[in-house]
Amino acid sequence: MTRRLPTALPLLPALLYSAFAQGQEADAAPADATVLKTIEVSDTATPGARRIEPAVELDGAALTAKAAATLGETLADTLGVANSTFGPNVGLPLIRGQHGARTRVLIGGVGTHDAAAMSPDHGVTVEPLLAESIRVVKGPAVVRHGGGAIGGAVEIEDRRIPDTLPGRPGGAVQARYNANSRQRAAAAELLGGSGVLAWHVDAHARRSDDIAIPGRAIDEAAIIRQFGLVNGRNTDGRVDNTDAHSRGGSVGASLVGTHGHLGVALSRFEDDYGIPPGPAHSHGGGVPATGDAVRIDLGQQRFDVGGRLDTPWAWMKGITLRYGDSRYRHDEVVNGSPQTRFLNDVREARLEMEHALHAHLSGTLGFTGMTRDFSALGLEAFVPETAVESRALYLIETLDIAPWQVQLGARRERVEFDPQPQKTVFGPTVPMPSRDYAPASFSAALRHAHAGGAITLTHWLARRAPDVQELYALGPHLATRTFDTGASALGLETLRGWDIGLEHRAGPFDVRANVYRYRAENYIYQRNAGLFWDTEEELFKARCATLDLCLPVMRYAQQAGRFSGHEFEVGWTFDSSLLQKPRVALFGDAVRGRFDDGTDVPRLPPRRWGLAFQTGWQAWHGQLRLTRAAAQNRPGENETPTRRYTRIDLELRRVVPLLAGLTGELYVNARNLTDAEIRNSTSFLRNYASEPGRAIEAALRVDF
Repeated sequence: MTRRLPTALPLLPALLYSAFAQGQEADAAPADATVLKTIEVSDTATPGARRIEPAVELDGAALTAKAAATLGETLADTLGVANSTFGPNVGLPLIRGQHGARTRVLIGGVGTHDAAAMSPDHGVTVEPLLAESIRVVKGPAVVRHGGGAIGGAVEIEDRRIPDTLPGRPGGAVQARYNANSRQRAAAAELLGGSGVLAWHVDAHARRSDDIAIPGRAIDEAAIIRQFGLVNGRNTDGRVDNTDAHSRGGSVGASLVGTHGHLGVALSRFEDDYGIPPGPAHSHGGGVPATGDAVRIDLGQQRFDVGGRLDTPWAWMKGITLRYGDSRYRHDEVVNGSPQTRFLNDVREARLEMEHALHAHLSGTLGFTGMTRDFSALGLEAFVPETAVESRALYLIETLDIAPWQVQLGARRERVEFDPQPQKTVFGPTVPMPSRDYAPASFSAALRHAHAGGAITLTHWLARRAPDVQELYALGPHLATRTFDTGASALGLETLRGWDIGLEHRAGPFDVRANVYRYRAENYIYQRNAGLFWDTEEELFKARCATLDLCLPVMRYAQQAGRFSGHEFEVGWTFDSSLLQKPRVALFGDAVRGRFDDGTDVPRLPPRRWGLAFQTGWQAWHGQLRLTRAAAQNRPGENETPTRRYTRIDLELRRVVPLLAGLTGELYVNARNLTDAEIRNSTSFLRNYASEPGRAIEAALRVDF
């Protein structure tokens, strides 16, 4: 397959020269010159600086408190976001009912380029403990991030490529222990610099045993309703094969000058985790695979380049460049023997030019390019080797005339698929057609600021091309235990959306609320066909005689549909002589998705509402949160409903003195205090594995 580099890469030498030259000028100052402490000032009122789409950001102590083993679990309490699980070791963020190929996860503006969008059993190659901030765009982010963000984006910032010179060497160390699965996690990062060179090193490791749950792992009544029979294997009080261990790290360095920086980073991420036992199946030859232990063994190596040049021209504020070269692979392993290997080699570049054409008009002109070589090789390779190339041009302009702000965005993209012939379980090799798409997307937002808050109206016309698995899947998928079939004739998916957002504070009261409505055309989804693939006889059947030998057939299809929902939080901060700034908040969110044929969009989260109490007492700060989730009685065609549940969580934080004048932050978290049985309606495995039961976690973070 071809390995063409994105066209922005040749600009690297020029950016390097500019940043380094400015740094040399700074270094050339007289030796006896007075060195003043650098003070960074940010002006959020700068025209174009504020992105006004619906979004929420998590950073600082709030991020440290919620950082979990998976990205989805870390963001699970965020309004409008749900954790789409495939056992405790896979947690993908589901934003307003959109996930997979519709929700893009990025680090420093470049995609993570794992296989999480391909299948619900594939994890995200992100360690939340090392994130400096996580921003969730709750709505299409397609203009800046492409069709993979038609449902939203998760933008992660870390410090692997330094952009400033630290005044002195420093860093952070943290360690965590979760009693539920005896999970041990640790992360450390160091930063330093000399002259014009800044450097960064980090490392992380995590290990856990099987999770503990209340009751039995398999909901046998639900299995009987769905399949007409039940697998006899079950466990009580735990979910087998849910242990995991991961590790990784990165090294990075930058040349930093007075007008910019340019840096590189090398990183490695490894993860080995088990998939909860589900409907077992055979692997060819008609031999049942009862008792199979299925695991995912993945690894990713990345080479990243990042830089920014602040220009001297009034009309051109700066040029930003990001480039990432990712080599990802994972093996699906059965009883210690690799069965299928997924490879995803991606090169992506992003070049952005920030400009200010007028005192009230500013914006960003961006170019992106990506080449991707994907393959699935082995016994159950269900997707052909495919080369994908995409390139795009986008423009975002902001008109700022207080108290009004108008933002318009447009993107033009080209996506090309070139697949190899696919060998099938039926015997013959099937040729797959090449496809070429040219999606165009637009966005418009209007914001009016008033005393105490603002109201925002946002509209999108967002389009995306299908992904590889949606076009070309054909065969059994081991880890999900399904027979997946794609549709090479799929067309562009279109999402027309409206969002109204309100932020307001009046005295002790504050409110944040969003109401949205999406109209989807040619919405691509995975539909349970109501058939089974008999792995022993290698035939499609209407009924399953033995669950161990049957795979439900899942078909990618398109039809029109509608999504609607809301998110709200109303808070009251009151005075207290004993407590510090006590605040009570009522919150809730909901999403409803329905196709035009009258069926429900499958695997959507239930309606949630709850109460949160935040306060401090002496050196302690904390939050008590009660969440009530309704029953999900609209699970989708040939899917099973889930029951309602009530969950209580407690978060405590305290600054503690340590040795050598250091201080640390001690966190004590209690998740699911009442040990409620929770079946996650967004999970393919909700009938085979409930969510973790009561979990007490302790964490210590030290910054120095």
